Amino acid sequence: MSKEERHLQTKIRMFEDILLRTKNPSQVDNIQMELTRMRAKLQKLYFKRMES
Repeated sequence: MSKEERHLQTKIRMFEDILLRTKNPSQVDNIQMELTRMRAKLQKLYFKRMES
């Protein structure tokens, strides 16, 4: 696992924790969109590593 993959996984966990604690609906939407982007990026990294 690359350094970038570990960093993204850690960041995703932090954002999920923030998401569970937040009460503001607009902030929830923003966090969910950012989580979706980070998960897609992480998945691309996994697939790129599998191809190599």
